[in-house]
Amino acid sequence: MNNELLIRMILAERLPKNHAAWNPVTRELKNALAGAGGEERTLALLNKELELPESPMLLKDLHIPIKEGYAQIDILLLHRKFVCVLEVKNMTGEFYFDTENFQFHRMIDGRREGMKNPESQLHRAVKAAEKFLHAPVDGIIVLASRSGRVVEGPKHYPVVSLDYLPFYLEKLAEGEKRLDPLVLAAKLRSLPKRDFRKQLLERYGVSLNEIRLGVTCKSCRNCAMIRSERKWHCVRCGMYSKDAHEVTLQEFAVLFGEELPTGFAYRLLGVEDKYVLYRLLEKSALQGNERGKRWIVPRPELLEAYFRAVYR
Repeated sequence: MNNELLIRMILAERLPKNHAAWNPVTRELKNALAGAGGEERTLALLNKELELPESPMLLKDLHIPIKEGYAQIDILLLHRKFVCVLEVKNMTGEFYFDTENFQFHRMIDGRREGMKNPESQLHRAVKAAEKFLHAPVDGIIVLASRSGRVVEGPKHYPVVSLDYLPFYLEKLAEGEKRLDPLVLAAKLRSLPKRDFRKQLLERYGVSLNEIRLGVTCKSCRNCAMIRSERKWHCVRCGMYSKDAHEVTLQEFAVLFGEELPTGFAYRLLGVEDKYVLYRLLEKSALQGNERGKRWIVPRPELLEAYFRAVYR
């Protein structure tokens, strides 16, 4: 999971439902989850079925600079014979590409829905990749759902169903060797990491004093647990845990950074005893040279495990 997706998941859990940002957060989270599911299926299929003379490199969730902004790339495939951007769409319905006005809509359940044009998104990503890598780049729109059907196709790029994608890519590899994928990958990995935290919090208008604090019960999911007898207890469902605070610390780190003021840690975890707080933070938020502050040890696998259970 990338940080952008994790931030939306945390906000959907921690924002009160009457907050102005809760509806857009949950709506965009739903779309992001669908997209992530399509990308995971695409990567799994390629790793399993794609047969090329030499193994390709598959890079995902890239943001390549273009003019004043960035082009987002779902999956970039690097091979000695070609480079290809995969624009993965995990949508259902009937799809219509307007080749004259470069617009896009789908029909679903008798309704017409205008949406961002996948061909325009792909074209922007291809041009950004070509300029950054100084290499020719192909592009494919990938339909990850079998419940999607193209009625009117795009003008400049192919649309390929996920099942057929390995065969299509194998055709691209029939040309001459011309690229060094290791050199291209090194260049892409040198790109600075984008910090979505500040961008999304400002966009949604969310500040620290607006989110729900406390250690979340992973069963109730919106109920703060109480620390008693070295365990976290949920008064609503009776569940208990020894280390539920670990996820809360990771959530705070993703939203607001790894620096944790000790005074705020009492409120964040909902404890009052300084010895209890010390034991809870001893290994999870390390002391530095600055008095009154700790630094949370990043453990993204805890958040991934928690949210995979929530959104399975």
